[in-house]
Amino acid sequence: MNLSSFSPREVREIAIAMIALSFVFSYPEITGNPLFFFYSLLSVGIAFVGHELSHKFAAQHYKYFAEFRMWNMGILMAIGLAILTGGRFVFAAPGAVVFGRLGSKRPKKSEVGKIAAAGPIFNIAVLSAFLFLYSFTGIELLRYAATVNAWLAIFNMLPIAPLDGEKVMKWGWKPWFLILILAVGGFFAGSAL
Repeated sequence: MNLSSFSPREVREIAIAMIALSFVFSYPEITGNPLFFFYSLLSVGIAFVGHELSHKFAAQHYKYFAEFRMWNMGILMAIGLAILTGGRFVFAAPGAVVFGRLGSKRPKKSEVGKIAAAGPIFNIAVLSAFLFLYSFTGIELLRYAATVNAWLAIFNMLPIAPLDGEKVMKWGWKPWFLILILAVGGFFAGSAL
C-alpha cells in the first residue's frame, strides 16, 4: 500500500463518511449505551474503509487514478433515515471511489465490474472470518462486525445505479448473483449463530 497515493482530501472524506456511517449503524443503541458508538466505529471502520480501499486498489491495479469522494446528500440521507426509522434501515452510500484515466478511452465493462465487485468481496471475506472467530469465542462484537459487513455487501449489490451491484450486473449476472448469495448467506449465518 502506497500511502502517498492518499490525498489529504481523501483521508478527510473517508474519516467523515466512516464516522457518519458509524453513527447510523449504532443508532438508536447509542442513546442507551454511548459506548456502543465505539463498537460501531471499529466495525464500520473495518467494513467501510476496507470496502472502499478494495475498490481503490482494484482500480489502481488496472492503472486508473482512484480516490474516495464523499457524497454529502448520501450522508444526510443515511443519518436522516436512521433517525426517522429508529435505526431499522441503514442507507449506506456516504460516497464512492471515483476512478479514471485522463485522455483515455472509457474503462472496459469487465474492469468496471471487477472494480465494483472488489468491495463486496472484501466484506464477504471479512464477515466469514468474523463469523468463524465468533463461533469459537462467542465475542458478540465479532458477530456485530460480521453483520455490518454482510449489510454493506448486500446493500451495495443492489442492481441500482450508482451502487456496485449495477456495475457488476452489467459485467455479468453470474458474478453478481454469486456475490449477492454469499452476502445474504453470511447475513443469515450470523443471525443463526
